[in-house]
Amino acid sequence: GGFPEKKRRLSVEQVRSLELSFETENRLEPVRKMQLAQELGLQPRQVAVWFQNRRARWKTKQLEKDYDVLKAAYESLAEENKRLKAQ
Repeated sequence: GGFPEKKRRLSVEQVRSLELSFETENRLEPVRKMQLAQELGLQPRQVAVWFQNRRARWKTKQLEKDYDVLKAAYESLAEENKRLKAQ
């Protein structure tokens, strides 16, 4: 509702607080969301969206880590396979 607000970047302090909360809980209870929004002078919707985006970034990072682990395991097995075939 209302007229469109221009997109404002969050301050360093706001992001720091959100990050700290994310470390403890990566999903927010509605009450906690309202509390954070009030503490940081944000709309509850902004807090919700920030958490949503942060979870998505976290998931991407996890996938990258998993991929690196699998790739290393594969390379090690391929090397072993080559060595055995050469015997």
